[in-house]
Amino acid sequence: MSANAPRPILLHADQEHSGLRLAVFLGLFAGLLLGFGVVLLALNAFAPPAIRDYRYFLSCVGAFPVALLLIWGLERLLKRVWHSGLSLELTPYGIVVHDQLGAKGQVPGSREERSSLAPNPYPLAPTLSWSAHFTQLNWYFRVSGYPRAGRERRVANKWLCLGTELNQDGTRLNVFTFMPPERAAAWIDNPRAAFHRLNPADVYETSPRARLGPPGRPTIPNQVLHSKDGRYWLAERRRWEQGMELTPADFTTFMDAALAHARPGPAAGAESPIVSTH
Repeated sequence: MSANAPRPILLHADQEHSGLRLAVFLGLFAGLLLGFGVVLLALNAFAPPAIRDYRYFLSCVGAFPVALLLIWGLERLLKRVWHSGLSLELTPYGIVVHDQLGAKGQVPGSREERSSLAPNPYPLAPTLSWSAHFTQLNWYFRVSGYPRAGRERRVANKWLCLGTELNQDGTRLNVFTFMPPERAAAWIDNPRAAFHRLNPADVYETSPRARLGPPGRPTIPNQVLHSKDGRYWLAERRRWEQGMELTPADFTTFMDAALAHARPGPAAGAESPIVSTH
């Protein structure tokens, strides 16, 4: 990279990957054992005799806050140093998708291919180029009122899922995040972003029997696919299959980059409310 070229921005996707969740789960048991031992030693050393009679019970109770504190710190540390291997690189030329494990989220051209074009300080051909035409579709929904599956099960009920999909010559880049309503309002109320609201009750079975069953994704009814929400539900279905989750801060960075290379699209009936300026 030349000295004068702007530095790329690397956004790590899927921070709560399966390996990290397993490590945190195992860390909980280690934290409980450690917490039990620490509390027991403290009670033996400093508690009066009347309290020491209950030291084993108190150690079991006291182990929980110690364990929760330890796994909170462990999770924060692991998210900084242990990445999923899936990331987005924002460069002045476009977006490069890095998928080191060939896992979900892979899109055509996402492998690290050497560019054979003109001299370029970025050695990787972008998955999506800013200089070519692309469309963008934005949608959101509240993570409540339906049988949740996947990452949605670990998100607060009042939070919102915000998704965006960029499409360039059949190459689709599907990115999403979860935000509290007050933070998501900045995007939902932004007319340039044109976020469209989806109602999960339109496709999910909400009966008590469905809520008691195993979590899963529904089949989207044909009448929904042929409605005005159809293209957004198709994008949402692709999010289930290959969407890349970013943190709220990284999602904002991604959207800022996309909107910086976009303008309001043509009249109703076009594929997307946002298109590239090229």
